[in-house]
Amino acid sequence: MQPKKAPADPNMPKELGKPLAPGTQVTRVRFSPDGKMLAAACFDGKIRRWDLNAKDPTELPLIAGHNGWVTGLAFAGNALFSTDSWGRLTASDITAKEPKLWTLEAAHDGWARTVALAPVDSPIATCGKDGFVRIWDRANGKKINEFETKTDILSVCFKADGKSVFAGDLFGIVREFEVASGKVTRTLEAKELHRLERIQDVGGVKNLLLAGDGKTLFVAGAEPKTGGFVQCTPLLFAFDVASGKRLSQYKGANDTEGYVTDMVWHKDGFVAFTTSGQPGQGKFHFWKPGAATTFFSGGKLPNCHSVALSPDGTMIAVSATNANSSGNGRVKGAGGDYPENTSPIQLWTVPKV
Repeated sequence: MQPKKAPADPNMPKELGKPLAPGTQVTRVRFSPDGKMLAAACFDGKIRRWDLNAKDPTELPLIAGHNGWVTGLAFAGNALFSTDSWGRLTASDITAKEPKLWTLEAAHDGWARTVALAPVDSPIATCGKDGFVRIWDRANGKKINEFETKTDILSVCFKADGKSVFAGDLFGIVREFEVASGKVTRTLEAKELHRLERIQDVGGVKNLLLAGDGKTLFVAGAEPKTGGFVQCTPLLFAFDVASGKRLSQYKGANDTEGYVTDMVWHKDGFVAFTTSGQPGQGKFHFWKPGAATTFFSGGKLPNCHSVALSPDGTMIAVSATNANSSGNGRVKGAGGDYPENTSPIQLWTVPKV
């Protein structure tokens, strides 16, 4: 007699329908503030969108105009702000047939890493490989201030009061800048996120995230073991915003798990984040600050690059990479050629804690 199969845990994530198929690779996914739309920043310079109001998600007209990879997305009401690898910053009205509100062709000299919103009405912030953090008026794109760091800035986020920004660099340093004065008021160190391998600097503060109450800053990336074909262990720190002291950390199990590629805060007190490693490994995780391990790690999705949380906290979207798409074992298509990589986006339920 066969033993009965244990029932599935009702509190664990479950897939919601089939993956969305953007047909290209994706760097970031984000929900609109009303939860009715999911947007994806794509390698081909386009922003793809899906209407989630229908029974099955329906693809909407794409937003074109970026020159290189779309690297960052941030919603504010009906406005969608986006950056790209050529340094462009664009504001789009997601309700309009002609969505462009304004654009800055050279918001940064070269790669613009991401865009972040202040928790109040204005402004927005961007950061770039040129070493600048820049503050912009979200209504018209007028530059309010800029801060030069002379190092590659990978991530940026606002403090809860909107009066200062945190900027994370390649070397594991987080600087806090006053928006009005441009002065650095303090630095936080997460140097485990950087490694000098011969002449190559590897790693950095890939992601910054503020908890919902504004009291905890999460700083994430990986602890690199090698350069070149990078092997690294996911690493995430929680800092107390008031004192600047480290509170806790999460570290992955081994150096094949890769970087923390994206993260988002859930109102129930945990961080959802994605990882991408070599070869072709990737998962999404849920971690409560202070815990030694995640309370869920899974998905079995190759190279996860982004995670987004619906405004009501009940659904997440995870962008990954199509299976059998990397390494010497990559599967050829019917014509004998290697098909291009794409980023399927899977919607999941969120566990209760």
